[in-house]
Amino acid sequence: MKKKFQYPEKMAAIELLKEGKSRNEVSRITGITFYSLSLIWHQYQEGGHIALMDRPVHHGYDEETKVNVIRDYLENGLSLMAVTLKYNIPNQTVLRWKHAYERDGLNGLKDSRKRLKKKKERTQAELDELEVLRKRNEYLEAENALLKKVKALVEEREARLREIGRKPSKN
Repeated sequence: MKKKFQYPEKMAAIELLKEGKSRNEVSRITGITFYSLSLIWHQYQEGGHIALMDRPVHHGYDEETKVNVIRDYLENGLSLMAVTLKYNIPNQTVLRWKHAYERDGLNGLKDSRKRLKKKKERTQAELDELEVLRKRNEYLEAENALLKKVKALVEEREARLREIGRKPSKN
């Protein structure tokens, strides 16, 4: 699972980078991956310490934004890091959109909540079979209940016979 680094951790990493330590060294010291460290450094260069503060969680992007991001990433040749910094969107989200675009084209970028499948209409034959199966199920449940009742009566009878000292019959 990807760890989310807080503002103090990010600033500590920035201070180490400012001291002249390499990204690999800072990565080992802080536990921040090289890629995340690169993102943090670029964010800091673009917007200072304010850019490192936690971003508000964004739920749902409009279709136009998705198309612009994918065009910048695939057609205009921007790197994944550049796109995530430009639009302030997590890299995993961009990659998910990229795969959806490659799989389904522009339709893949439409809001998936709007593309919910319609409930499948059942044919008359399926409805008839369903009714037969329901009746069969009812019959089996009734038969099961009857067998349980018979078993309980037999056990009750055997318990009464044991109470008076008689052995139960073999049948």
